[in-house]
Amino acid sequence: MSDRLVLEKVYGEGYQDSTWGKHVGHVKAYVGVEFDGTASHFVQANQYLTLFLYLYTLQEGQPYVVFSPLGTPIDDFTKLGERSFSYPGHKPIEHIGEALPDHVRRILKLKTLFQHVESDFESIIDTPLGLAMQFFYDAVMSNHRRRLELAVVHFVMAAEALIVLDEEAKRKNVSRRISILYSESLEEYETAFKSMKNLYDVRSGIVHGGDKKASPMEVGQLLQYIRKALFESIALRHLGKQELVNRLDKISEEWKLKTELYNQRQFD
Repeated sequence: MSDRLVLEKVYGEGYQDSTWGKHVGHVKAYVGVEFDGTASHFVQANQYLTLFLYLYTLQEGQPYVVFSPLGTPIDDFTKLGERSFSYPGHKPIEHIGEALPDHVRRILKLKTLFQHVESDFESIIDTPLGLAMQFFYDAVMSNHRRRLELAVVHFVMAAEALIVLDEEAKRKNVSRRISILYSESLEEYETAFKSMKNLYDVRSGIVHGGDKKASPMEVGQLLQYIRKALFESIALRHLGKQELVNRLDKISEEWKLKTELYNQRQFD
């Protein structure tokens, strides 16, 4: 996968599980991270692997399960996977959204993304961006468990962790800034902004003790919006949260001005 992370022993859907002697329906992979074995480096290795798994969830739109998250020193990477109890790993549970035809292509796509950001793994994990990625994972896992209301709440928490400052009015700012990160045009922004405000109202109806229920379509819309916003934020990861918010607000003002000029010309 990279100079420090090795992915080996990948089993596709329907592989024969040696423990249970039957075919199973998920993908199983052994992942190894190269560090020197000290306690501090083990924590660092865990963060490194966490970033890999967060990116997996973003790319695939599906959760993972971590098992045996303890490392054992090995002489060389060729032994990786021989003792499955001693290596961190993950297995996809269920797919949501566009699928690639096989697990190998998915892994190769993830490899490109991971190599692009791996040098910044600590600055991503220990920032609002990392927290937002954690909430995104929680939302995807909640959706897998068919807890749609909890998925909505976690998706909005991801948005708030990413682009809302303390004491701000959340509904308008979440909707506006996520829509800017999501959209490629002014027309797309206006549609997304209206949709995000409605989705935030769904979240408020859930959180504030009402009988509001979330639909699969609403969960899917939030998955789409927050996923794109996170990918865009990864590309802007050199910016602090305040800097990111300032940039998004500047774009918002520019688009607002363009809209006013357009409407004025239409009136004239």
